[in-house]
Amino acid sequence: MKNLPGLLGVSLLLALLTWLLLRGIDTNAPAYAATLRAFDDYALAEASLHRDVLQARAGLLRDYDTLVGAAQAMEDAVVRLRSHAQTEGLDVAPVERLAAAVAEQEELMERFKTGNALLQNSLSFVGLLSTSPAFRAHDAQLEPATSALAAAILYLSRDRSSDALKALQERIEQYAEQAPAAGPDAEAARAMLSHARLLYDLLPAVDENLKAFIAVPSGRPLDETRALFSEHRSRVEAGEQRFRLLLYLVSLLLLIMLVLLGLRLRARAIALRRRAAFEHVIAENSTRLINCSPAETGARLKQVLGEFSRTIGADRAYIVMDEQPIRVHTWSGDGKAFPPAWPNKALTLAEQLGVAEPDSVTVPDVAALPTGPVKDALTAAGVRAWACVPLTRPGRVRSIMGFDAFRPIRNKIFPVPIVRLAGDAVANALEREFLERDRAKLTMRLERARRMQMVGSLASGIAHNFNNIIGAILGYSEMIEPQLTRGTKPAQHIDEIRHAAERGRDLVDNILTFGRRTDARVRPVQVRALLSEAASFLRASLPSGVELVVEDVSIDVAVSGEPAQLQQVIFNLCTNAAQAMEGSGHIRVAAKQEEVTDLLQMSDGELSPGRYVCLSVSDSGRGFDERVARRIFEPFFTTRLAGTGLGLATVREIVRDHDGAISVQSKPGLGSRFEVWLPATAAVDPAMAEPESLPLGHGETVLIVESERERLLRDEEKLAALGYEPVGFEHPVDALAACRSEPDRFDIILVSYGPESQGGLDLARALNEVAPSKPVLLAAASSVDVSASALAEAGISEVLRWPLTSTELAAALARCLRTSGMLRP
Repeated sequence: MKNLPGLLGVSLLLALLTWLLLRGIDTNAPAYAATLRAFDDYALAEASLHRDVLQARAGLLRDYDTLVGAAQAMEDAVVRLRSHAQTEGLDVAPVERLAAAVAEQEELMERFKTGNALLQNSLSFVGLLSTSPAFRAHDAQLEPATSALAAAILYLSRDRSSDALKALQERIEQYAEQAPAAGPDAEAARAMLSHARLLYDLLPAVDENLKAFIAVPSGRPLDETRALFSEHRSRVEAGEQRFRLLLYLVSLLLLIMLVLLGLRLRARAIALRRRAAFEHVIAENSTRLINCSPAETGARLKQVLGEFSRTIGADRAYIVMDEQPIRVHTWSGDGKAFPPAWPNKALTLAEQLGVAEPDSVTVPDVAALPTGPVKDALTAAGVRAWACVPLTRPGRVRSIMGFDAFRPIRNKIFPVPIVRLAGDAVANALEREFLERDRAKLTMRLERARRMQMVGSLASGIAHNFNNIIGAILGYSEMIEPQLTRGTKPAQHIDEIRHAAERGRDLVDNILTFGRRTDARVRPVQVRALLSEAASFLRASLPSGVELVVEDVSIDVAVSGEPAQLQQVIFNLCTNAAQAMEGSGHIRVAAKQEEVTDLLQMSDGELSPGRYVCLSVSDSGRGFDERVARRIFEPFFTTRLAGTGLGLATVREIVRDHDGAISVQSKPGLGSRFEVWLPATAAVDPAMAEPESLPLGHGETVLIVESERERLLRDEEKLAALGYEPVGFEHPVDALAACRSEPDRFDIILVSYGPESQGGLDLARALNEVAPSKPVLLAAASSVDVSASALAEAGISEVLRWPLTSTELAAALARCLRTSGMLRP
């Protein structure tokens, strides 16, 4: 809900930008292009119609279908123009005038077609008769008259003046006088005379019709219609241009806002970076104080005070503890000594100002204080700026940490919260001195708990290292077998050694599985040391024909993880590489640190931006294709008859647990390259890390149910070593009876039923019904088959892995008691 206004603002801005973009897009362009095509079609059809009419008049066109097609095309173009105008909401009057012109042209065209057809037929007939040899043979006197008549008709067809009409009229009259009334040429002469008279009447009419057709005023309506659409297009483009300009202005405004936001974020980042630098100094010095012995606390406190002072710009720093006598730890810069009775008076001033947890005193400028003993005391000590934080103890202020400055602190952030954190770090170091006094009382219990923890850790560590040794034994056994004759005693002995090593390997796997902790801590691991240790065992276990090349890695390259699991990744990848080379080849192992700036998709998983360590294993083996690459990380998928299909699946699970990803590159016949990308971390000297103490109990009573007597006694010892009071029961009935009779006697309930998950679940449910306010823990060998809803229904607060380990048990008990508010001081 806090981000709702911002989300609404972003949504509205996106909606505005989208609207402006859509309005600025030239959506009218397709319609305008269709309109232009309609104009082009109309102009082309009209030109074709005029051309074909003229050709038909000249007698060059006998088929009038082209005239009909052109007229139809003109009509279609007008229909499309009318539709476009109606769609755009324009005035259709110019289009209608254009349609009227088209209709008028069609009407004149129909008249022309009828008249021109008769005209062309008559002209053809006259030409045929005038040139017919038979016609000339019968009457030689008629031939000149016929030729003169034909010439007059031809002249009239080209010149329709009154003189041409008068000349044709005279020739018709002359021909009528000379035409025979009977004989073989009489009928032809009458036909010639009829067609001549028809042409005399038809030629002027057809030509007048043609003039009217050509003179139809279609150009002006066409220009008006074109201007209509052109003006509309101009308006649309102007509107789109305005929206594009508005979109540009909004985008520019958004860019300015983003720049301002970036500047604010940069300022915030600078402030956070300064704070992070302060916190880093505090964390670094806190680690130094934690790691130092009580005898070194005084000297280390002086160094810490100097680091804190240089970080916040103070000139002097001190710790004053209200003891008998008063203890003081001081630090001052060069030439900035403390005056007499200072800083002993600082504790009194802090009490006068009311310094109490979690308050602190900050005086940026002493001169701004009201006149009084505090101002006088600070001025006498040469202090112009003062910060004081309490180092609290229960009941009252017993010690303080103060910082002096010889100049006022202005125009900068005075790190009050950081000073308070520094005070907490110093207070913790001082508290350790007091806690050392009580340490002797817990020594025996703590040593017992540590011994049990060390036994489990030692078992896992020995099993892990022993597994590497077994790998070397197996490797050398396999290397020496080809050099021995089968069936001989040495060969049999080597065979027995190999079988024994294989049995030992299986046993070690069981030990590792038993000793593996679900809450194992990760820590910074130097990649160089990791590769060096792995190479020493791999060279002994790999086949003799396989060359292992480990490239040098910088000492500051490190990852955060569990070393044994990371070594397992290297072993599995190198073992797979050796098996892919069929006895000979080379394996190259390298590591480098890379910076990922964008989200990167890998073959398995993806990488977010950040620093990573790329651990690569390359081989010269046979490689594999894309089909195998898609399934290579599936459990139990293998391309070898003797393979288990768990090596790469284990690698994937370990890499996923370490928030990494895997990249695979391979081609058949060209080898393979596996890249494991893990988040990088700062390399830390292993000597600086110390094991974290187990969270111990304070005598809380734990009801534990375990069906096997021997395991029950062992679990009771673990609980007692962790500072709890165990009350054990072998039978569920006895546990339920004890819980019913005294439900307030127990602080927490632990049901350890091992493989019998369902029986433990039922018992936990029954105990929760009897004492619903008590936390219930269930220890099971596997919780895969138990759903979360079933655990919640049974009232189980947490599930532990069975058999129980001291580390996991101590952490789970502390968490449950802290959640229920029953932790004792």
